[in-house]
Amino acid sequence: RFDLNVASGIIHTLKEYNASEIIIGLHHKTTMVDSFWGTIAENLLKGTYRQIMIIKYLIPPNTLRRMVVAIPPKAEYEIGFFKWVERLCRMGTRLGCRVHFFAPANTWRYIQGYIYEKHRTMRSGYTELEDWNDLPSLTKHVNYDHLLVIVTARRGFVSYQPSFERLSSQISRHFAENSLVVVYPDQHGDPQEISSFSEPRHHNESQQHYGNMLNRIYKWIKKN
Repeated sequence: RFDLNVASGIIHTLKEYNASEIIIGLHHKTTMVDSFWGTIAENLLKGTYRQIMIIKYLIPPNTLRRMVVAIPPKAEYEIGFFKWVERLCRMGTRLGCRVHFFAPANTWRYIQGYIYEKHRTMRSGYTELEDWNDLPSLTKHVNYDHLLVIVTARRGFVSYQPSFERLSSQISRHFAENSLVVVYPDQHGDPQEISSFSEPRHHNESQQHYGNMLNRIYKWIKKN
């Protein structure tokens, strides 16, 4: 099969094999007119609402001492919320490093409940991030042997922040010397179907699974 470009080939393969997510390396900018994310990543973000993780490692992953996770307000309302939480918990456990979350208090309660239910042995910590515009202030919490994880969202979804438009410049200015993962979570629907005014396609099994998980964690929060 021939595709028009690399991104469309990846998206076709994603659908063909019903893959759960896409993991790609951060684009290496080579010219002044080149974008920070690169054409492939930008086209993938437009072409699918499945989870995309964009990664840049400056040191071997098994030498990382800590994961610092920055989370925007209302991230818990996205369909892919528990999916990326699970991925990061598994990474922290396998790497044997502490995972420290910077998030709004409401969001942290759901993460805390999930960790309590699924990953009690994982070392974790929390600091409240009251304003997403304070993201550059995390520079004092991230060292060279740490992994910075930034959770973001596509335009038009509930946890999207206008300041996400500045994310590439903030990373270039404040976190250029840090290993990095940028997470775009699973979100409702399919770009092609929505643009053609068709009924959005939802991941029913995923919704049911994480809906049940959310109910259990909500009950845990009420008891505590």
